[in-house]
Amino acid sequence: MRRLLINILCGFVWNRKKRNILRMELNNPIRKWVKFAKSFSDEKHPKIKNTSGYRCGNFVVCVDDRWVFKFPIKTDGKEISIREKRIVDALRPISPIKIPEMEILDFEGLAVRKYEFIKGVGFHKLPREKQNKIADKIATQLAKYLYEIGCADPVEIRDLKSRPTDKTSIMHGWCQNDLWDNFIMDEKTFDVIAIIDWEGAGFNDFYGTFINGTGNSAVKIALLREYLRLGIHEK
Repeated sequence: MRRLLINILCGFVWNRKKRNILRMELNNPIRKWVKFAKSFSDEKHPKIKNTSGYRCGNFVVCVDDRWVFKFPIKTDGKEISIREKRIVDALRPISPIKIPEMEILDFEGLAVRKYEFIKGVGFHKLPREKQNKIADKIATQLAKYLYEIGCADPVEIRDLKSRPTDKTSIMHGWCQNDLWDNFIMDEKTFDVIAIIDWEGAGFNDFYGTFINGTGNSAVKIALLREYLRLGIHEK
């Protein structure tokens, strides 16, 4: 009956994104989750920011601009958390761009992911004019990152490939798979300082990084050019 009433109430919210967020908040113990996240703060009055993850699959709590917590909604989160942690732990020493530290916590049977917070600005939040201005700079840094991660084949995560014997090749290898909304830049220098959100990472073709998603086409062209230059140079 409770879920029926919630669905009826949410039906009055016309915006789909807002409707999904409201349903998520009404169907889950949000207050308990926030209280748990706040317990990691040293402040008397912690600074809290809440949001929903991709397709409302997680509830995200940021504490004091120091920690980020992801509470799983659709599952207990254990399998996907362990997989993500194995990937980031294996690729962190290889990546030329920082991959934030990650820890898995237990909260009433849920696998809660705790991340180091990275202060900066997302590329997608910059005006298009500014994006175009720093396109070559960003492309150089991201190409090096894509190339080195894509060429890597850590033994400890080979079993996570769809085919463990699969080999790396041009635009085929380990990839974060959702780059354009998930790299953080320094607010002053606009250097790329971190790649976040590795939940969807995998060993696969990643040519879509250069043509799909929300990225600026000018930056994508520059990124592709620089990535191919690296590949030719190495050969």
